[in-house]
Amino acid sequence: MRIKAFKLERLFARYAEQAKYTLSQSSCESCSMKEILDMADPECKKLWDNLSLGYTRPAGFAPLREAISKRYTSLRPSDILELTPEEGIFIFMNNMLEPGDEVIVMHPTLPSLYELPRTLGCKVIKWPLEVTSWGWRLDVNFLAENISPKTKLLIMNIPNNPTGYIPVRTELDRILNLADRMGTWVFNEETYRGMEHDPAAALPSLADIYPRATVIGGLNKYGLPGTRMGWLASKNRQIIEECAGYKDYTTYCNNAPGEILATIAMRNAPDLLQRNHKIVLENLGMAEAFFKKHRDLFQWIQPNGGSTAFPRLLPPYDVTEMCERAMTEKKLLIIGERAFGLDTNHFRVGLGRLDFSKALAVFSDIADEIQAKRAEAAN
Repeated sequence: MRIKAFKLERLFARYAEQAKYTLSQSSCESCSMKEILDMADPECKKLWDNLSLGYTRPAGFAPLREAISKRYTSLRPSDILELTPEEGIFIFMNNMLEPGDEVIVMHPTLPSLYELPRTLGCKVIKWPLEVTSWGWRLDVNFLAENISPKTKLLIMNIPNNPTGYIPVRTELDRILNLADRMGTWVFNEETYRGMEHDPAAALPSLADIYPRATVIGGLNKYGLPGTRMGWLASKNRQIIEECAGYKDYTTYCNNAPGEILATIAMRNAPDLLQRNHKIVLENLGMAEAFFKKHRDLFQWIQPNGGSTAFPRLLPPYDVTEMCERAMTEKKLLIIGERAFGLDTNHFRVGLGRLDFSKALAVFSDIADEIQAKRAEAAN
Protein backbone atom coordinates (compact mmCIF):
# COMPACT_ATOMS: atom_id res chain seq x y z
CA MET A 1 0.00 0.00 0.00
CA ARG A 2 1.42 3.38 -1.03
CA ILE A 3 -0.01 6.26 1.00
CA LYS A 4 0.55 9.93 0.25
CA ALA A 5 2.67 11.79 2.78
CA PHE A 6 0.69 12.88 5.84
CA LYS A 7 1.47 16.55 5.22
CA LEU A 8 0.15 17.74 8.56
CA GLU A 9 2.39 15.43 10.57
CA ARG A 10 5.35 15.79 8.19
CA LEU A 11 5.31 19.55 8.79
CA PHE A 12 5.45 19.02 12.55
CA ALA A 13 8.21 16.44 12.12
CA ARG A 14 10.21 18.78 9.88
CA TYR A 15 9.96 21.95 11.97
CA ALA A 16 9.19 20.92 15.56
CA GLU A 17 12.81 20.98 16.74
CA GLN A 18 13.57 24.25 14.95
CA ALA A 19 10.45 26.05 16.18
CA LYS A 20 10.67 28.19 19.27
CA TYR A 21 6.93 28.90 19.20
CA THR A 22 3.99 26.91 17.85
CA LEU A 23 0.64 28.49 16.98
CA SER A 24 -1.08 25.44 15.51
CA GLN A 25 -1.01 22.58 18.03
CA SER A 26 -4.32 20.72 18.27
CA SER A 27 -3.66 18.86 21.53
CA CYS A 28 -4.37 20.44 24.89
CA GLU A 29 -1.86 21.34 27.59
CA SER A 30 -0.03 18.19 28.63
CA CYS A 31 -0.08 16.91 32.19
CA SER A 32 3.05 15.94 34.07
CA MET A 33 3.51 12.42 35.39
CA LYS A 34 3.23 13.78 38.93
CA GLU A 35 -0.09 15.50 38.19
CA ILE A 36 -1.63 12.27 36.94
CA LEU A 37 -0.21 10.03 39.67
CA ASP A 38 -1.41 12.49 42.31
CA MET A 39 -4.94 11.88 40.98
CA ALA A 40 -4.68 8.12 41.34
CA ASP A 41 -7.11 6.33 43.63
CA PRO A 42 -5.80 3.51 45.88
CA GLU A 43 -6.53 0.84 43.25
CA CYS A 44 -4.60 2.69 40.54
CA LYS A 45 -1.71 3.47 42.90
CA LYS A 46 -1.39 -0.24 43.64
CA LEU A 47 -1.59 -1.10 39.93
CA TRP A 48 1.16 1.44 39.18
CA ASP A 49 3.45 0.33 41.99
CA ASN A 50 3.13 -3.32 40.95
CA LEU A 51 3.20 -2.73 37.20
CA SER A 52 4.78 -5.43 35.09
CA LEU A 53 6.28 -4.36 31.77
CA GLY A 54 5.22 -7.50 29.98
CA TYR A 55 2.64 -7.88 27.24
CA THR A 56 -0.79 -6.55 28.10
CA ARG A 57 -4.08 -8.20 27.16
CA PRO A 58 -4.90 -7.67 23.45
CA ALA A 59 -8.56 -7.08 24.35
CA GLY A 60 -7.51 -4.17 26.54
CA PHE A 61 -7.27 -3.29 30.22
CA ALA A 62 -10.59 -3.99 31.93
CA PRO A 63 -10.49 -1.01 34.37
CA LEU A 64 -9.69 1.35 31.48
CA ARG A 65 -12.48 0.06 29.25
CA GLU A 66 -14.86 0.40 32.20
CA ALA A 67 -13.76 4.03 32.75
CA ILE A 68 -14.05 4.85 29.04
CA SER A 69 -17.54 3.35 28.84
CA LYS A 70 -18.73 5.87 31.45
CA ARG A 71 -18.18 8.63 28.87
CA TYR A 72 -21.08 7.12 26.90
CA THR A 73 -24.72 6.54 27.83
CA SER A 74 -25.34 3.08 26.39
CA LEU A 75 -21.97 1.44 25.61
CA ARG A 76 -20.52 -1.46 27.56
CA PRO A 77 -16.80 -2.05 28.18
CA SER A 78 -16.96 -4.85 25.61
CA ASP A 79 -18.00 -2.27 22.98
CA ILE A 80 -14.58 -0.58 23.29
CA LEU A 81 -11.26 -1.51 21.68
CA GLU A 82 -8.18 0.22 23.07
CA LEU A 83 -5.53 1.36 20.59
CA THR A 84 -3.54 4.34 19.41
CA PRO A 85 -5.96 6.91 17.89
CA GLU A 86 -4.39 7.09 14.42
CA GLU A 87 -3.99 3.32 14.47
CA GLY A 88 -7.73 3.07 15.09
CA ILE A 89 -8.47 5.09 11.97
CA PHE A 90 -6.08 2.93 9.93
CA ILE A 91 -7.50 -0.34 11.22
CA PHE A 92 -11.13 0.66 10.83
CA MET A 93 -10.71 1.92 7.26
CA ASN A 94 -8.79 -1.17 6.18
CA ASN A 95 -11.34 -3.44 7.82
CA MET A 96 -14.45 -1.65 6.52
CA LEU A 97 -13.55 -0.49 3.01
CA GLU A 98 -12.82 -2.22 -0.29
CA PRO A 99 -11.79 -0.88 -3.72
CA GLY A 100 -14.73 0.76 -5.47
CA ASP A 101 -16.64 1.64 -2.30
CA GLU A 102 -18.17 5.12 -2.22
CA VAL A 103 -17.25 7.28 0.76
CA ILE A 104 -18.41 10.77 1.75
CA VAL A 105 -16.02 12.73 4.00
CA MET A 106 -16.68 16.06 5.67
CA HIS A 107 -13.85 18.42 4.81
CA PRO A 108 -11.53 19.91 6.06
CA THR A 109 -10.60 17.24 8.54
CA LEU A 110 -7.66 15.05 9.51
CA PRO A 111 -5.95 14.01 6.26
CA SER A 112 -6.03 10.31 7.20
CA LEU A 113 -9.83 10.40 7.12
CA TYR A 114 -9.83 10.97 3.35
CA GLU A 115 -6.37 9.77 2.27
CA LEU A 116 -6.82 6.24 3.61
CA PRO A 117 -10.11 5.66 1.73
CA ARG A 118 -8.51 7.10 -1.41
CA THR A 119 -5.49 4.82 -1.02
CA LEU A 120 -7.81 1.83 -0.56
CA GLY A 121 -9.34 2.53 -3.98
CA CYS A 122 -12.57 4.12 -2.83
CA LYS A 123 -14.49 6.87 -4.60
CA VAL A 124 -14.13 9.76 -2.16
CA ILE A 125 -16.66 12.60 -2.19
CA LYS A 126 -15.57 15.56 -0.07
CA TRP A 127 -18.44 17.27 1.76
CA PRO A 128 -17.17 20.82 2.26
CA LEU A 129 -17.61 22.95 5.33
CA GLU A 130 -18.62 26.44 4.20
CA VAL A 131 -17.99 29.86 5.72
CA THR A 132 -21.12 31.91 6.41
CA SER A 133 -21.74 35.21 8.16
CA TRP A 134 -22.42 33.30 11.41
CA GLY A 135 -19.59 30.77 11.19
CA TRP A 136 -18.88 27.37 9.70
CA ARG A 137 -21.73 25.39 8.18
CA LEU A 138 -22.33 21.98 6.59
CA ASP A 139 -24.83 22.05 3.74
CA VAL A 140 -27.03 19.07 4.57
CA ASN A 141 -28.65 19.44 1.15
CA PHE A 142 -25.25 18.55 -0.37
CA LEU A 143 -25.35 15.29 1.53
CA ALA A 144 -28.95 14.64 0.50
CA GLU A 145 -27.98 15.10 -3.16
CA ASN A 146 -24.85 12.92 -3.00
CA ILE A 147 -25.62 10.08 -0.60
CA SER A 148 -27.12 6.97 -2.15
CA PRO A 149 -27.47 3.22 -1.53
CA LYS A 150 -23.95 2.98 -3.03
CA THR A 151 -22.48 5.08 -0.19
CA LYS A 152 -20.70 2.60 2.06
CA LEU A 153 -19.40 5.05 4.65
CA LEU A 154 -20.01 8.60 5.85
CA ILE A 155 -16.95 9.98 7.64
CA MET A 156 -17.36 12.84 10.09
CA ASN A 157 -15.19 14.73 12.55
CA ILE A 158 -17.25 16.44 15.26
CA PRO A 159 -16.15 18.63 16.99
CA ASN A 160 -14.18 19.36 13.86
CA ASN A 161 -10.43 19.73 13.68
CA PRO A 162 -9.38 22.28 12.38
CA THR A 163 -12.50 24.50 12.25
CA GLY A 164 -14.08 23.87 15.66
CA TYR A 165 -17.44 23.31 13.93
CA ILE A 166 -20.30 21.52 15.71
CA PRO A 167 -23.71 21.04 14.06
CA VAL A 168 -26.91 21.66 16.00
CA ARG A 169 -28.85 18.55 17.04
CA THR A 170 -31.53 18.96 14.38
CA GLU A 171 -28.84 19.01 11.67
CA LEU A 172 -27.17 15.94 13.13
CA ASP A 173 -30.48 14.09 13.25
CA ARG A 174 -31.14 14.91 9.62
CA ILE A 175 -27.65 13.69 8.66
CA LEU A 176 -28.16 10.40 10.48
CA ASN A 177 -31.65 9.97 9.02
CA LEU A 178 -30.20 10.32 5.51
CA ALA A 179 -27.49 7.77 6.34
CA ASP A 180 -30.00 5.37 7.87
CA ARG A 181 -32.29 5.58 4.85
CA MET A 182 -29.41 4.52 2.59
CA GLY A 183 -28.03 1.85 4.91
CA THR A 184 -24.78 3.83 5.25
CA TRP A 185 -22.24 3.21 7.97
CA VAL A 186 -20.93 6.25 9.86
CA PHE A 187 -17.48 6.86 11.33
CA ASN A 188 -16.93 9.86 13.60
CA GLU A 189 -13.60 11.13 14.89
CA GLU A 190 -14.87 12.68 18.11
CA THR A 191 -11.70 13.21 20.12
CA TYR A 192 -12.91 16.63 21.30
CA ARG A 193 -16.43 15.65 22.32
CA GLY A 194 -16.97 17.20 25.74
CA MET A 195 -15.07 20.38 24.86
CA GLU A 196 -17.95 22.41 23.48
CA HIS A 197 -17.43 26.11 24.17
CA ASP A 198 -21.12 26.43 25.06
CA PRO A 199 -22.32 23.41 27.06
CA ALA A 200 -25.70 23.77 25.37
CA ALA A 201 -24.04 22.80 22.07
CA ALA A 202 -23.00 19.37 23.38
CA LEU A 203 -24.03 16.40 21.26
CA PRO A 204 -24.26 12.74 22.23
CA SER A 205 -21.74 10.31 20.84
CA LEU A 206 -22.84 8.92 17.51
CA ALA A 207 -22.11 5.47 18.92
CA ASP A 208 -24.94 6.04 21.41
CA ILE A 209 -27.57 7.18 18.91
CA TYR A 210 -26.85 5.46 15.56
CA PRO A 211 -26.58 1.65 15.37
CA ARG A 212 -24.20 1.68 12.36
CA ALA A 213 -21.78 4.16 13.95
CA THR A 214 -18.19 3.61 15.02
CA VAL A 215 -16.37 6.42 16.81
CA ILE A 216 -12.82 7.11 17.85
CA GLY A 217 -11.65 8.93 20.94
CA GLY A 218 -8.35 9.62 22.64
CA LEU A 219 -6.52 11.37 25.44
CA ASN A 220 -5.54 14.56 23.54
CA LYS A 221 -8.20 16.66 25.22
CA TYR A 222 -7.31 15.25 28.65
CA GLY A 223 -3.65 16.30 28.35
CA LEU A 224 -2.08 12.86 27.87
CA PRO A 225 -1.36 12.60 24.12
CA GLY A 226 2.06 11.13 24.81
CA THR A 227 0.53 7.96 26.25
CA ARG A 228 -0.69 7.23 22.68
CA MET A 229 -3.88 5.81 24.16
CA GLY A 230 -7.26 5.94 22.49
CA TRP A 231 -10.17 3.74 21.54
CA LEU A 232 -12.68 2.63 18.95
CA ALA A 233 -16.25 2.29 20.20
CA SER A 234 -19.22 0.65 18.49
CA LYS A 235 -22.29 -1.33 19.43
CA ASN A 236 -21.60 -3.52 16.42
CA ARG A 237 -19.83 -6.53 17.89
CA GLN A 238 -18.52 -7.73 14.54
CA ILE A 239 -16.70 -4.45 13.87
CA ILE A 240 -15.00 -4.50 17.27
CA GLU A 241 -13.95 -8.14 16.89
CA GLU A 242 -12.66 -7.71 13.33
CA CYS A 243 -10.72 -4.57 14.23
CA ALA A 244 -9.24 -6.40 17.23
CA GLY A 245 -8.09 -9.14 14.86
CA TYR A 246 -6.55 -6.56 12.50
CA LYS A 247 -4.71 -5.02 15.47
CA ASP A 248 -2.74 -8.27 15.77
CA TYR A 249 -0.85 -7.06 12.68
CA THR A 250 -0.14 -3.55 14.03
CA THR A 251 0.56 -3.11 17.74
CA TYR A 252 -1.05 -6.36 19.01
CA CYS A 253 -1.46 -4.90 22.52
CA ASN A 254 -1.16 -1.56 24.32
CA ASN A 255 1.73 -0.20 26.37
CA ALA A 256 1.43 -1.20 30.02
CA PRO A 257 2.28 2.18 31.67
CA GLY A 258 -0.05 4.00 29.28
CA GLU A 259 -2.99 1.80 30.27
CA ILE A 260 -2.59 2.67 33.96
CA LEU A 261 -2.07 6.39 33.30
CA ALA A 262 -5.07 6.42 30.95
CA THR A 263 -7.21 4.70 33.58
CA ILE A 264 -6.30 7.37 36.13
CA ALA A 265 -7.09 10.08 33.59
CA MET A 266 -10.46 8.62 32.57
CA ARG A 267 -11.48 8.19 36.21
CA ASN A 268 -10.73 11.91 36.63
CA ALA A 269 -12.08 12.94 33.22
CA PRO A 270 -14.36 15.79 34.42
CA ASP A 271 -11.50 17.52 36.27
CA LEU A 272 -9.08 17.18 33.35
CA LEU A 273 -11.68 18.41 30.86
CA GLN A 274 -12.45 21.40 33.06
CA ARG A 275 -8.75 22.21 33.35
CA ASN A 276 -8.17 22.25 29.60
CA HIS A 277 -11.55 23.80 28.77
CA LYS A 278 -10.58 26.77 30.95
CA ILE A 279 -7.30 27.15 29.04
CA VAL A 280 -9.11 26.98 25.67
CA LEU A 281 -11.69 29.62 26.63
CA GLU A 282 -9.03 32.01 27.96
CA ASN A 283 -6.99 31.62 24.78
CA LEU A 284 -10.11 31.97 22.66
CA GLY A 285 -10.70 35.39 24.23
CA MET A 286 -7.15 36.45 23.31
CA ALA A 287 -7.56 35.14 19.77
CA GLU A 288 -10.84 36.98 19.28
CA ALA A 289 -9.25 40.25 20.41
CA PHE A 290 -6.25 39.72 18.13
CA PHE A 291 -8.29 38.97 15.01
CA LYS A 292 -10.66 41.83 15.74
CA LYS A 293 -7.68 44.19 15.88
CA HIS A 294 -6.38 42.81 12.55
CA ARG A 295 -9.73 42.37 10.79
CA ASP A 296 -8.33 43.99 7.65
CA LEU A 297 -5.76 41.16 7.37
CA PHE A 298 -7.69 38.13 8.58
CA GLN A 299 -11.17 36.65 8.53
CA TRP A 300 -11.97 35.15 11.93
CA ILE A 301 -14.51 32.31 11.86
CA GLN A 302 -15.79 31.50 15.33
CA PRO A 303 -15.21 27.89 16.47
CA ASN A 304 -17.88 26.14 18.56
CA GLY A 305 -15.80 23.46 20.24
CA GLY A 306 -12.53 21.62 20.53
CA SER A 307 -9.15 23.34 20.78
CA THR A 308 -8.63 24.69 17.26
CA ALA A 309 -9.83 27.46 14.97
CA PHE A 310 -9.31 27.96 11.23
CA PRO A 311 -9.10 31.67 10.32
CA ARG A 312 -8.27 32.96 6.85
CA LEU A 313 -5.55 35.31 5.63
CA LEU A 314 -7.20 37.78 3.29
CA PRO A 315 -5.96 38.45 -0.27
CA PRO A 316 -3.65 39.54 -1.75
CA TYR A 317 -1.46 37.83 0.84
CA ASP A 318 -0.59 34.14 0.54
CA VAL A 319 -0.86 31.95 3.65
CA THR A 320 1.91 29.54 2.58
CA GLU A 321 4.30 32.46 2.18
CA MET A 322 3.21 33.78 5.60
CA CYS A 323 3.82 30.40 7.25
CA GLU A 324 7.26 30.03 5.67
CA ARG A 325 8.23 33.54 6.67
CA ALA A 326 7.02 32.97 10.24
CA MET A 327 9.22 29.89 10.54
CA THR A 328 12.29 31.40 8.85
CA GLU A 329 12.25 34.79 10.54
CA LYS A 330 10.50 34.18 13.87
CA LYS A 331 10.84 30.42 14.51
CA LEU A 332 7.04 30.36 14.74
CA LEU A 333 5.39 27.21 13.39
CA ILE A 334 2.02 27.81 11.71
CA ILE A 335 0.18 25.08 9.82
CA GLY A 336 -1.43 26.35 6.63
CA GLU A 337 -4.39 25.00 4.71
CA ARG A 338 -2.36 22.89 2.27
CA ALA A 339 -1.77 20.40 5.09
CA PHE A 340 -5.54 19.80 4.92
CA GLY A 341 -5.74 19.55 1.14
CA LEU A 342 -7.11 23.08 0.61
CA ASP A 343 -6.10 26.23 -1.26
CA THR A 344 -8.37 28.69 0.54
CA ASN A 345 -5.75 30.68 2.49
CA HIS A 346 -6.85 29.33 5.91
CA PHE A 347 -4.49 28.30 8.70
CA ARG A 348 -4.94 26.44 11.97
CA VAL A 349 -4.74 28.11 15.36
CA GLY A 350 -4.36 25.87 18.43
CA LEU A 351 -6.09 27.17 21.56
CA GLY A 352 -5.22 24.51 24.12
CA ARG A 353 -1.74 25.46 25.35
CA LEU A 354 -0.58 27.64 28.24
CA ASP A 355 2.09 29.25 26.04
CA PHE A 356 -0.48 30.43 23.49
CA SER A 357 -0.04 34.09 24.49
CA LYS A 358 3.70 33.90 23.66
CA ALA A 359 3.05 32.44 20.21
CA LEU A 360 0.30 35.00 19.61
CA ALA A 361 2.65 37.85 20.55
CA VAL A 362 5.15 36.69 17.91
CA PHE A 363 2.33 36.33 15.39
CA SER A 364 1.21 39.86 16.27
CA ASP A 365 4.66 41.13 15.27
CA ILE A 366 4.26 39.43 11.90
CA ALA A 367 0.82 41.00 11.40
CA ASP A 368 2.17 44.44 12.31
CA GLU A 369 5.02 44.04 9.82
CA ILE A 370 2.61 43.06 7.04
CA GLN A 371 0.45 46.08 7.74
CA ALA A 372 3.47 48.40 7.89
CA LYS A 373 4.69 47.18 4.50
CA ARG A 374 1.22 47.62 3.05
CA ALA A 375 1.06 51.19 4.33
CA GLU A 376 4.52 51.87 2.92
CA ALA A 377 3.52 50.49 -0.47
CA ALA A 378 0.36 52.61 -0.49
CA ASN A 379 2.44 55.76 -0.01
